[in-house]
Amino acid sequence: AVVSTQSTGQERVTSPYALQVLFSAIANSGDWASQENISDDFYKELKQYVPLFQTIIDTPKMQLELLNKIQEFCYDNINFLKTFQKIIFLLYNGNIIEEDSIIGWYYTHHSQKGQREFLAQMDKMVHWLENAEEEESDDDDDDEDEDDE
Repeated sequence: AVVSTQSTGQERVTSPYALQVLFSAIANSGDWASQENISDDFYKELKQYVPLFQTIIDTPKMQLELLNKIQEFCYDNINFLKTFQKIIFLLYNGNIIEEDSIIGWYYTHHSQKGQREFLAQMDKMVHWLENAEEEESDDDDDDEDEDDE
């Protein structure tokens, strides 16, 4: 068998690009894309794709890519501007984006596009995540103390 080394002209699709296309396709697929206020139907639709996102997003780097792609999409599509935090919370609850990725995005890894708006939306959630992490580590310390007795 002869193996051809010629290029087919097709480039490999990168994971960040696939994330962008997938999220954009979901966000633009319903009537909500033209509504001033995004309806709950959008979040129901997005929730159906959680298993697919789980198979694509397998590293913290990919989680940050998704956060930034959603941030940029919401910035570029004005009617989605106020939905960012709710989208991220849905993806967090779906175990697609972990607390460390959200906190890292918030402090250092966010896109410059609309950063003031999106950081403000995420203030309460990040504060809640940080406090939840502190409580977990306090609980772990308590467990260790009990073992010492």
